[in-house]
Amino acid sequence: MKYQNILEMLKPWIILPAITLASILLSCNIINPAEDIPAYLQVDTVLVKVTNFEQGSASHNMTCVKLNVAGTSLGFFEMPALVPCLTTGLQSLYLEPGFELNGIAGSRSVYPFFYPYTGTAKIDFVPGQIIKIAPTTTYKKECKFAWIEDFEDAGVSFVYPGYSDTIFRNQTDMVKDGQFSGAIFLDTKNRYFEAYSSTDFELSENGTMILLEFDYRSTNLMEIGLYVMKDGSAVWNTLLFIRPIDHWSRIYIDLETMVGDNQTAKYFRPGLRVGWDSTKLAKQSVYMDNIKLIHF
Repeated sequence: MKYQNILEMLKPWIILPAITLASILLSCNIINPAEDIPAYLQVDTVLVKVTNFEQGSASHNMTCVKLNVAGTSLGFFEMPALVPCLTTGLQSLYLEPGFELNGIAGSRSVYPFFYPYTGTAKIDFVPGQIIKIAPTTTYKKECKFAWIEDFEDAGVSFVYPGYSDTIFRNQTDMVKDGQFSGAIFLDTKNRYFEAYSSTDFELSENGTMILLEFDYRSTNLMEIGLYVMKDGSAVWNTLLFIRPIDHWSRIYIDLETMVGDNQTAKYFRPGLRVGWDSTKLAKQSVYMDNIKLIHF
């Protein structure tokens, strides 16, 4: 009887901790449920194919991709990318190549002139497995290539004002694609360069991008601008400055904003300016290739 009374007194001290422990274990399972194992999509680069010579070079600088799996957007990812995906099984893929507008990393956007990549069939997303794809794209059929200068011909489609000390030189020492690229050489006697398109382009703002894009490498700061033809005069408008770079890179420059701000202008002439820098080496250079003015 004595021991039974003692046991009755100890019951709350035994049962309550047991209940508490069970509650803790149960709440841990609720807070930290078993996690699904994702499949992984690997995209290292985007391949571009041109379908006719009027499209120019296949050179591009797609730095990211926007992914959509089974109708759900996963967002932008910088390449090379290894993207986890919790939607498994046979699923559709919708991939859009992306670029940096005006060379600004924070301005990632879908490149509007390439077709999205969907593959030829659904992809089997297996948990824990890496699916590597090499997406290939081409230019959309409605693209208009208003201007292409690849420096492969004897002449170039540029005009130089009288105050420009030097001109483009077609050369073979430093080439991005093809046999030639255009070079600007500056020294103490050739201190200033300016050139603009020999064609006056009729552009209109219609809610879609207008891009001037090209490959370049340079020892000097470059000024890219647009001559706006309005009221009988041509007025230079600076678009952006491009810093020197010691390897080939491709940049995409927004013209739509400037065109939209000058809707009464009839024509536009893209151009560039470069000046000799007294703080650098005596011989300075700018190389350019695969220039395109493209819009819808």
